[in-house]
Amino acid sequence: MRKLIYTLAAIAMLPALTMAQEQGFKITAQTSGMPDGKMYLIHSRGGDTLAVADMVGGNFVFTGKVDVPDVAYIMTADLRGQIPMMLENAEYTVVANEKFVRVEGGAMQSLYNEFDGINAALVQERMKLEKQIQAAMNEQNQAKAQAIDQQYQAAVKKAQEQEMKMLQENSNTFVAAYVISQSMNQVPLDFLKQRYDMLGNDAKMSSFGQAIAQQIARLDALTPGHVAPNFMAMTPEGDTLNMHNVKGKVKLIDFWASWCGPCRAENPNVLKMYLKYQPKGLEIIGVSLDDDEAAWKKAMAEDGLKWKHVIDAGKQIAQAYNVRSIPYTMLLDENNNIIAVNLRGAQLQKKLEELLGKKK
Repeated sequence: MRKLIYTLAAIAMLPALTMAQEQGFKITAQTSGMPDGKMYLIHSRGGDTLAVADMVGGNFVFTGKVDVPDVAYIMTADLRGQIPMMLENAEYTVVANEKFVRVEGGAMQSLYNEFDGINAALVQERMKLEKQIQAAMNEQNQAKAQAIDQQYQAAVKKAQEQEMKMLQENSNTFVAAYVISQSMNQVPLDFLKQRYDMLGNDAKMSSFGQAIAQQIARLDALTPGHVAPNFMAMTPEGDTLNMHNVKGKVKLIDFWASWCGPCRAENPNVLKMYLKYQPKGLEIIGVSLDDDEAAWKKAMAEDGLKWKHVIDAGKQIAQAYNVRSIPYTMLLDENNNIIAVNLRGAQLQKKLEELLGKKK
C-alpha cells in the first residue's frame, strides 16, 4: 500500500513538473533615465536574440524559454545599458537607474548576486580608503598612507578568500566559470590556473570555462621558453618594423608611453644599459602606447632614446603580450625565445650582465 501511495504521489507531481518546464522565463523590468524603444535579450554564446520587447515609460517585459541555463545580456539596439543576468526558466525583476542595477529571480541569479556582493563591498571599501590615502598624502604623512594601503590589501585578501570559498562550494556551475572569466585578463597566470582548477567538468565545458582555458593557454605562451608573438608596427619615420626580423643577441621589448611617469623615470636607466650593451648585441624595441604621435616623438627626443621604436595606438600589441600596466618589459634571445618578463632597474641590469657582460 505504501508503495502504491508513493507511485500515485509521483504521478500527481508530473503535471506540475511539466508545467514548470514549459513555463519558460519572464523578466519584468523598471528603468529610469532611458528613452523608449526596443530592448533585446541576447545570449552570451553566439549573440542569438532570445527575446525582444518595447520599453515604454521605462518599463518592459521579456518572455521566452531556454533549454539550458546560461548568461544573457539585456541591451538596447545601440548596445547601451548592457545588463548581464543568469538566465533560466524562472521569473525575474530588474530595477535599473543611474545609481544601481539589480536583478532578482532564479537560483543561479541569486548565486551570482552573492558573488557580486563581495565585489561591490570591496569597491566601496576602496573608494573610502582612496579618499583617506589622498588626505594623508596631502598632509605628507607617508606612514599613514602606507598603513591605509595595507588596510586595503587586507580587505582584498578577505574578499578573495570569500570568493574562493564560494567558488569551491559552487564549482560546477556556469556562474562560477562566468565569475572567473570576468577577471581573467587582470589576474596573474598562477592565480587564474588555481581558480580554473577548482571548476568541475560541467563548468569547464561551459563557454566561459572554455574561454578561461584559452586565456591560460595564451598566457602560458608568454612565459620563458616560448617564442614571443611577432608584431609589425609603425616607426617614427613612418616605416614598418617587423619584430622577429630585428637582429640582436638579446632583444628587449619595452612597453611605455609619454604620459607614463614611471616609464619616463626609468628611461635614463634603460639608456645607460643600451649604451653599455648595444655594442655587445643588445637591441631594444620601444613599444609606445601613446595615442598622440606628436607627444610620442617629443618624449623620445627629450629622453634621448636612441633605440628602435614603434607606436601601438590601437593597443593590439599590448593585448597580445597581456600588458596590464606600464612600464613592462620582455627579454628575448636571438631566436625570439622569451628569457624573462618585466625586469627593470637592478634586476634588468643583472640579467643583461649575465647574458652579455662577458661577450665581445
